Amino acid sequence: MEATLSPSQPQTAAVTAEELCRMYAPSVCRFAAMTARTAADADDLAQEALFRAVRSLRSFDPARGSLEAWLWRIVANAAKDSARRRQRALDLITSLRLASSRETESVEDAVLERLRDADLHDRLRLLTQRDRTLLALRYGVGLDTNEVGAAVGLNADSAGKAIRRALRRLRALVEETRP
Repeated sequence: MEATLSPSQPQTAAVTAEELCRMYAPSVCRFAAMTARTAADADDLAQEALFRAVRSLRSFDPARGSLEAWLWRIVANAAKDSARRRQRALDLITSLRLASSRETESVEDAVLERLRDADLHDRLRLLTQRDRTLLALRYGVGLDTNEVGAAVGLNADSAGKAIRRALRRLRALVEETRP
């Protein structure tokens, strides 16, 4: 499986599945760690995103954009799909809980919940999937606003505004937990 490299690299060079994974796996894993709710979900997301990219490598068309923009679009879509699946599972669990009467939450449960939310990563995970995706692409992966926009289907100006709004929401979550 081969595809042409991004515009910053020679157009005559081709990338194999192995090279794609070697070049981008660390960034994809960082992105996944910032957007997923758990470490296991992050591992699954990174693996699924890279698998999709490798499987689609033959269909990459350099005339439609850079390899990197193509990859981050795949990764962002994999994250969105993962969040949808997770939300459906949570909805099912919630409906099952509602079907069986539950006592009020114990003090121990409340304390454990607060402990789980103690650090920034946990606060980040409280944001919407879209906000986590934007922040992970911008700060976890290091893409500029043009690249973030290309990955999520926004122009650079809209991506910049969306990133700033996501940062404000994250800041509010962090500040509400400070003593």
